[in-house]
Amino acid sequence: VGKIIYEVFRIYSPVSFIFRTNVEETKLGDFILPPGVLLSLPIILVHHDHEYWGDDAKVFNPDRFSEGVSKAAKNNEVSFFPFGGGPRICIGQNFALMEVKLALAMILQNFSFQLSPTYAHAPSRGITVYPQHGAHMILNKL
Repeated sequence: VGKIIYEVFRIYSPVSFIFRTNVEETKLGDFILPPGVLLSLPIILVHHDHEYWGDDAKVFNPDRFSEGVSKAAKNNEVSFFPFGGGPRICIGQNFALMEVKLALAMILQNFSFQLSPTYAHAPSRGITVYPQHGAHMILNKL
């Protein structure tokens, strides 16, 4: 279940971008940034980058997390950060992960489900990522 959740968060991150402002002069590659520069980290682009995730970067493949989060990508850099990272990581990360695992476990104990034939895959990005036309499902009581 954890691998599936991580892969969902990789493909459909809870947020698309993280914004930070540097407080002191910072060297970023060949660039020197003065204090006060607004930096935008495009989570969705990094999570879909073929350089980090391979040729199947846009394919749902939970097995890429079979050796854990740190070994899921093809490099040793931080390539998976759906909740941010470092000292400003989302305070709700652990709660969100526990909540989704519990909700999924409760649903799977009582129902089987499949996508409705009317479902149109159209993720939309605002502050969070959400299905533009809803997620139409067919639930069957077990």
